[in-house]
Amino acid sequence: MGAGGRGGRGPDQHRHPRQGRPRPGRPGTAGQRIDPRWLLSRLAEDYDTTRVFAVDGLVGATPEMLVRLERGPVTSRVLAGTIRRTGDDSHDPALAGSLARSSKDLEEHEYAVRSVADALTAHTSSINVPETPFVLHLNNVMHPATDVAGVVRDGSTSLALAASLHPSAAVCGTPTMDADTVIAELEQMDRGRYAGPVGWMDASGDGEWGIALRCGWYESPQSLRLYAGCGIVAGSVAEDEVAESVAKLMPMRSALGG
Repeated sequence: MGAGGRGGRGPDQHRHPRQGRPRPGRPGTAGQRIDPRWLLSRLAEDYDTTRVFAVDGLVGATPEMLVRLERGPVTSRVLAGTIRRTGDDSHDPALAGSLARSSKDLEEHEYAVRSVADALTAHTSSINVPETPFVLHLNNVMHPATDVAGVVRDGSTSLALAASLHPSAAVCGTPTMDADTVIAELEQMDRGRYAGPVGWMDASGDGEWGIALRCGWYESPQSLRLYAGCGIVAGSVAEDEVAESVAKLMPMRSALGG
C-alpha cells in the first residue's frame, strides 16, 4: 500500500537510545531508464527471504516485518544489530556467535524489542516476548531477531497496528520524541517515505506491513538515491557503523549491477 513518515530509520537503520546518525542517501545515475521491474526481479532472486516492494518510486527488499495480522494473532519481527557475512560457511557461524554475545548489538536490540512490545500490549490480550533473540541469516548480513507475538483484543486492523508501532526505537530511537528532535537536528535531510511502513491490508483488516529499508528512491527515470545507515548506542564505533551502512547498501547496489 504505502510507505512514509518521519521517524523512518536514518537511512537504512536508526536505532539509538538518544540519537542515530545515518549516512545521507547517495544518488546514482544511469545513461538510460532504470526499469524497476528489472530491479525487483534481481532483488527477489538474490534476497529471497526478504519482502520485495515497489511503491510510487520507492523500490527495495526489506528483511523487517513491522506487523502481520491474521484473524486475531499478530506478529512483529524486530531486527536490530548487524554483522556482515563473509560468504565463508566455515567462518560465518563464528560471526553469528559473536553477534549473539555482543553487548552493543544486544543493547540496541533490546531498545527496539521493548518499544514494539509496549506498543502491541495496548492492543492485545496476551503477548509473548522471547527472552533472547535468534540470529537471522540474510545473504549479505546477519541480525539478532525477535518475533514478538500476541492476540488482538480490540479489533484493530493491521494498518492501525502499524500506525501504533511506527516509529519504533528501531527506526527513531528512544525516547521517541526526544530522539526524533535530535535526529531532525543531526540528519539535516528529509527521509521522505524511507523506513516508513510498506505493505497491504485486505477487506477484513488483516495484512502484513514491512519497514521500507534496503531501498532506493527514483529521483528521475535514470536516477536512484540509495539509503543506508545504522543504529548508534554507547558502544558504537564509527568505523564499524560505516562498514555496516556499506553492507546494507549491497542489495540495491548489486541489483543495479554495482
